[in-house]
Amino acid sequence: MKSEQNKSSATRGQVSESISIKETRIYLNFKTQTSKLGRPFRLSGTRYNLQLPTKWIDGMERHHVIHQFIYLDEQGGYFDVEVDYWGKFVSLVKV
Repeated sequence: MKSEQNKSSATRGQVSESISIKETRIYLNFKTQTSKLGRPFRLSGTRYNLQLPTKWIDGMERHHVIHQFIYLDEQGGYFDVEVDYWGKFVSLVKV
């Protein structure tokens, strides 16, 4: 029962703590993470995708959300990860 309390559930209105992309998990916090290529990155910001309509799901207004991450190495750069109304991965775009 304790493990179920620690799980995030977008369908119940809780904010997701991470995004799963294939075998990779990206955490939605400001701690430094390391990519599969060894590049350090962290969450930079979060915004709604205003190109898509909102939906009412389980009595809550839902949006597609874009999380932007910044690389912390000398190369720098950003990448965006979009999730759908239920917190499921949609796309990854290098900016």
